[in-house]
Amino acid sequence: MYSSEVDLPVESFLRMPFRTLSGGGFAAMVFVLARSADAPDLQRGFFQHWSDIDDLTGHYIAVFSPSPKKIRISAERPHSFYSPETCWVPGLEEAGGHSSRLYLSSRTCPGSVRMGTSRPVGAMPPPPRLIAAASAVRPHDLEEHQLALTFTVSAMQRFFGIPASLVPCAVIVDLEQRNAFAVAMKDGTSVYDLLKRITTRIEHVIPRIDEAEAERVAAVEARHRHRDRLGRLRSSADNARAHWAAHKRRLIDDLEAFSGLLAPEEVDVCSWMARRLEHDEPVAEDEWTSIRALLRAMVATESHGRLPRRLRRTLAGLNRGRPEEDAAPRRLAAARAEAEATELRIGRVKARLDELGRELGLEAAVVGAAEDLGLTRLREPRLSVPRGLDWPLHVLDEQAPHTLNQGFERS
Repeated sequence: MYSSEVDLPVESFLRMPFRTLSGGGFAAMVFVLARSADAPDLQRGFFQHWSDIDDLTGHYIAVFSPSPKKIRISAERPHSFYSPETCWVPGLEEAGGHSSRLYLSSRTCPGSVRMGTSRPVGAMPPPPRLIAAASAVRPHDLEEHQLALTFTVSAMQRFFGIPASLVPCAVIVDLEQRNAFAVAMKDGTSVYDLLKRITTRIEHVIPRIDEAEAERVAAVEARHRHRDRLGRLRSSADNARAHWAAHKRRLIDDLEAFSGLLAPEEVDVCSWMARRLEHDEPVAEDEWTSIRALLRAMVATESHGRLPRRLRRTLAGLNRGRPEEDAAPRRLAAARAEAEATELRIGRVKARLDELGRELGLEAAVVGAAEDLGLTRLREPRLSVPRGLDWPLHVLDEQAPHTLNQGFERS
């Protein structure tokens, strides 16, 4: 289960982008709206069953609860890999593992969605990068958690459009299909019971999601390795290209100086050769006649030194594909090809996770679980307005009509 950052207003938290399965996030999120006075047994059981719920839902259904205390991040044991996605959370074991990890905001993650885009009334502080920390065990005292949840119910009601008559309830948000369900929690029903009925209906898809997620993680790890390697190879390749460019520049300067020793008809060929060396294309067949004439003229001049040999070696280098065929640029090109293949792999596995997220059939699972509890989907539920949720909200409750005040609308 996840404890959300205590300093972040609830309505700001609910408007944050949340990662879907393909972004390493969730298929669904669960929010419990229950006050101590309305449903003390339900609320107490929700926190007493913390570890059971965490084990039941895994890390694909995120069950959120406000944190009674500020979530503190320590720099004692930062992780060098996949940073800043994983780091050390005192009191919550090691974040990043199966039983305890951080959920961070996804402002730039393409695999993320927003439940609400409109801004709440009043100025809101900028959200921190840390949004929530997951733990397999309840991190604080039962009474502290109960009080923290009670204080957030009204804000969640405003965001989701939940009337007071529907509290207590559980809101299940389907991030893959972008809709939400408000399930009334009647006497004797526990959050664990509801979630077990839901997960039982989707568990046949979970092994394939686990397999695809493992491949996604491996591919993302490979991406980070490629990026580190590309950074190192790019520097070596740049040095190789700079060395080759300097070598050609010295030869060009020497050719221009040497042209003063040649006969007038040979000067033009030497100047052409100097200009030709500014480009790295291999020597064309029709260029060799001029090149051979220049080499004969050089050899016939007593003060040619090593210039003819240097020119021949440089032309041979052009024909071998220098500088790109030097060791460092060649390794860089190979690494880029591997990185591109990894990006294609990531794209394929993300598409498969999106498909599996749809295959979960979360809507049918929630409706079926609610029907087991004697609830039905209301055709014309009355929801509070205005609300922050942009997506459709389906209400599952007993068929008996609710007594509502003005200010509600049909949805």
